[in-house]
Amino acid sequence: MRKIILALLVILLLAGCTRTIYVPHGTPVRLRETVKDVKVWVKDADEQVVAGRIDLYEGWYALPLESETE
Repeated sequence: MRKIILALLVILLLAGCTRTIYVPHGTPVRLRETVKDVKVWVKDADEQVVAGRIDLYEGWYALPLESETE
């Protein structure tokens, strides 16, 4: 019986540790940790969009483009 009560208590405590934050569309966000080898689209010297990879570092900002023509 003690094991069941302990398990339920742990589950209840862990369930309270989840928090969701709503970020409105178009709002910039700041990266909290570095993300390695992210697949990105970049423009080359001829202004052609090509696939690439980059490390996104902690502290950088990420935000959507207003349109695809930018």
